[in-house]
Amino acid sequence: MYQEVDGVQVVARELKRPLLELRQLALGFDGGGAEDEAVRAEMVGVAERAMRQVDDLLKIQNLSRYGLEPIAVRAVCDEVLTEIDAMFGRKRCQMKVRYMNRQRLVKANAELLKSVVYNFLLDATRYATDEMQTELIVRETGQKVAVEVRDFGPSLPIDVWREVQNGTVGAPSDIAMRPGSSALGLYIASKFSKYMQGEISAVRHTDGTSFVIRLPVARQASIWGAV
Repeated sequence: MYQEVDGVQVVARELKRPLLELRQLALGFDGGGAEDEAVRAEMVGVAERAMRQVDDLLKIQNLSRYGLEPIAVRAVCDEVLTEIDAMFGRKRCQMKVRYMNRQRLVKANAELLKSVVYNFLLDATRYATDEMQTELIVRETGQKVAVEVRDFGPSLPIDVWREVQNGTVGAPSDIAMRPGSSALGLYIASKFSKYMQGEISAVRHTDGTSFVIRLPVARQASIWGAV
């Protein structure tokens, strides 16, 4: 386990420098038309999204720094939705959002939970169309609150699905049949959810995949217990 984490940290640090350089080059690109501007914006976006995932990888080595506390799960989801909106524009309108949970607080870390939801939504948005809308659902399951992201892309390969279900998502790799996707987001989500005493799972549909993180409901201490 230590060697796995240490290896990922080394790779992450090596990747971040060229990503920063790519972002700076893109920002300095002075094209002379709408097409050039679109290319520049895409380059900046790709670099920034990649750097964010590199930062997430670097967090894995120091997860003990991230305390767990009662977190308003809807507020975290709203924050991620705002970021996705700014990133993809009209694709945000191609997303169904349903908040069905009565329990508003979960035991988690806001920064880590935000990263998990962000990675789920970022992957799902790649497959959003006018007809096939990404779905974000927050609901209760027993003593836990589940955040579910449903996409309508290719179904998750059975071997990757087994890794998710068994909690054995390994080092990041490409995911066959889902172009543009990788196991990096799942790897990050599995590490963060385990630390937050939660769990992730996946559902294979004939027309897509659902990714779910379940977190324990935050129980507020009784005032009588402090007397």
